[in-house]
Amino acid sequence: MQLRTHAPALLLAATLIGVGCQSARAAPPPPPPPPPAPSAVAEGVLQRYLSTPYGELNGLRLRDGRIVLFGPPMAQSVREAAAVGDPLRVIGHSGPDGVLHAVVVLNLASGRRASEQPPGAAPPPPPAPRALQRLTAAGTIDAVLHGPRGEANGVLLTDGALIYFRPELASGPLSPGQPFTAIGIGTKGAQGLAMEAVGVGADPATARQAASAAPGIPPPKPKEHPPHAR
Repeated sequence: MQLRTHAPALLLAATLIGVGCQSARAAPPPPPPPPPAPSAVAEGVLQRYLSTPYGELNGLRLRDGRIVLFGPPMAQSVREAAAVGDPLRVIGHSGPDGVLHAVVVLNLASGRRASEQPPGAAPPPPPAPRALQRLTAAGTIDAVLHGPRGEANGVLLTDGALIYFRPELASGPLSPGQPFTAIGIGTKGAQGLAMEAVGVGADPATARQAASAAPGIPPPKPKEHPPHAR
């Protein structure tokens, strides 16, 4: 008789525990934290566009030397909002090397604005891929690009050539004013030359030697008069 008295209570307790466990399992996860607010603002005149080795617009160079980078979703709107010679205001996040990663680019003359895609918006269609070609670039370093850990992974030459490379390819510290030669693949168009290097060095001979030792494309034949920075 005593077992009969407590059985309904035990059954009710077990049911409540089961419902509680199911409710706990059904609880949605907390939302992700919001992205950090833009913390840097820069103003300057657009000197030139920057692009990836595939010819895709991914940055700007201001006349005072500052570099602005942005992601593919902003490329088309930046191209439509700003032309070379336009005064700009850039809002974004400043990296440790001084490069500004933009979330908003405002044309101060026309009022046109380019920004990152809002949440839920359909991204623009990707541009048609451009054929890569074997390239050699030689000149003087104008600016050094860095990765998230501060490692050098690219240079901009004084003639506008933009060269990306794996950090381990650079044999020593790089700084503006140094001679630089690179061999690799990329594109050359309205935004200038942009390439991914397989061999770099202070002179053509060093770059050719580095390229011949690296797996990938064969280095181009040496020329009697390698190109120089304009």
